[in-house]
This record gives sequence, C-alpha cells and structure tokens, in this order.
Amino acid sequence: MLLRYFRVDRRDIGYFRFTLDAYEGFATLSTLDARNGIVVLSIPECFADDVDSLLAALADEISLTEIPFSDDLDLPLKQETHNDA
Repeated sequence: MLLRYFRVDRRDIGYFRFTLDAYEGFATLSTLDARNGIVVLSIPECFADDVDSLLAALADEISLTEIPFSDDLDLPLKQETHNDA
C-alpha cells in the first residue's frame, strides 16, 4: 500500500473524495487536516499508475499539490468540530 499526501483547497475535499470513490478500489482518501486541506491517499500498488493518471486529470480541475510527509507536519491532534449554524 502506498501513502501519498496532498494539499487541496478545503472546499474541494468532498469533490476529490467522491471522484476517487467513483473508481472503486483505486484509492482511499482520508482527511488529516480539513482546515488546511491536508489529505492522504492509500493506494494499492497495482493501481499506482492508474491513480497517477487520474490525479493528473484532476489537477486540471482542482488545486492539488503533493506534499512530503514529515513528523513536523502541523496536524491537529484531535478532530475539531464546528457548528456554523
């Protein structure tokens, strides 16, 4: 399993997730930091090339920047909830 980390506009996280879900089994998206748009993709190695092609196409539609993972990546320690109502 490959792990790849990305920064996306937080408004695009849902679109990114639903697009990946449409390609069942290609990759799983987990949101690490919704406020800063940090997500991780878990990709089966057999689909790595297919996911690369999909990411290239998505990069034309949304802001998508691959970032290196490091221990000093500033991530929240717990899930934050906001009530904007």
